[in-house]
Amino acid sequence: MDYANNVAWPSRRGEAARRARIERRLSPSSFLSAPLRSLNYDSTAAWAWNNYRATVLGIAEACRDRAGNSVRMLEVGGGRAPMFTPAEAAAAGLAVSVNDIDERELSLGPPEFGKALFDIAAEVSPSWHGGFDLIASHMVMEHVRDARKAWSNMAALLAPSGVAIAFHPTLYAPPFLINALLPDRLTAPLLRLFFPARHDGVQPKFPAWYDMCVSDLAKVEPMLKACGFRETLIVPFWGHDYFRSLPGLREIDDAVQGIAEARDWRALSSYAFSLARR
Repeated sequence: MDYANNVAWPSRRGEAARRARIERRLSPSSFLSAPLRSLNYDSTAAWAWNNYRATVLGIAEACRDRAGNSVRMLEVGGGRAPMFTPAEAAAAGLAVSVNDIDERELSLGPPEFGKALFDIAAEVSPSWHGGFDLIASHMVMEHVRDARKAWSNMAALLAPSGVAIAFHPTLYAPPFLINALLPDRLTAPLLRLFFPARHDGVQPKFPAWYDMCVSDLAKVEPMLKACGFRETLIVPFWGHDYFRSLPGLREIDDAVQGIAEARDWRALSSYAFSLARR
């Protein structure tokens, strides 16, 4: 999803204060935050959508061994549409395997990539353990029923010092709170009204649970440490595009999101990058 416009945050008037907030958000891990710093992370959802792939590539480069070998990357939930094409992966020195719970989804993906058919939140064969330097997912973790099991599996799948990164929506942003509370039979038609491409033939809507999909590091870090990660970073973003066709509500929501960013109200963030280093 590409955003046509950045939200004009009220905090732009106080650039020094805004930069201080950004520094606090990135300070928990200099290693994990380095790619975001180089890309000028600015806390907006537009930045997240436009820079996630570049962030993953930055993390991949940080994970590359001194011999310059390919980075073994697993994309969780990549299915039919992984984030990189085979040509892009080759150019970046990535040896990509794509994971999905659905065999049909995997069959629709690029044949050049490895295929890993398993549920990241269930039992995973030990034969996969330690086989990856980088694990990434894009709008997947909200569909995972048991986040603790998923992150525990990712820690096991990673080689020592490997990194997992997930881009996911967060509660309690209004669109995702509505999606969490209402049944799919009501939310699916609404989603397709605002985003016509979201249908089974192109980009299906899957059930969402939002387990641990929050941007408050204090809430998430203990779980990640218990799963086997030694270094963590949760990077919040504010703003979304779901109310773009609803004048009035759109402007009110934009104003609330701007205030939330300025006051670092994580409960009202819309998205996050969750990063963890084994």
